[in-house]
Amino acid sequence: MGNVGVWLNLLGYALPGLIGLGIALALLLGNARPGPGRRLGLIGVGIMLAAAVLSVGLAIAQNLIVLGNTGDTAAMSRSFALIGIAHVVLNVLSMAGVVTLTWGLCRQSHATAQAR
Repeated sequence: MGNVGVWLNLLGYALPGLIGLGIALALLLGNARPGPGRRLGLIGVGIMLAAAVLSVGLAIAQNLIVLGNTGDTAAMSRSFALIGIAHVVLNVLSMAGVVTLTWGLCRQSHATAQAR
């Protein structure tokens, strides 16, 4: 199985989140009423989707570093520290996407309640 297991494991962790974000994007594009709330929701989902894709890219880079390790543990340790920092930044970015999505939902709900 070797390296195939590593890539399948990475895909197994990433795919559910990416599918969920794709469904959320499709629902916002197809079913949400136009307005500032929808726009904020699209921005929030877009931010989360970008963070998820970049996180997968970092995981791929990390796996390639491990698979291509030539024994230089100091360089590998520095690379992992930088990748760890990048993952923290992406998690903060994803959190900002959740907040933006929620803000859009609240604005849209408030606008709908005022229209009644």
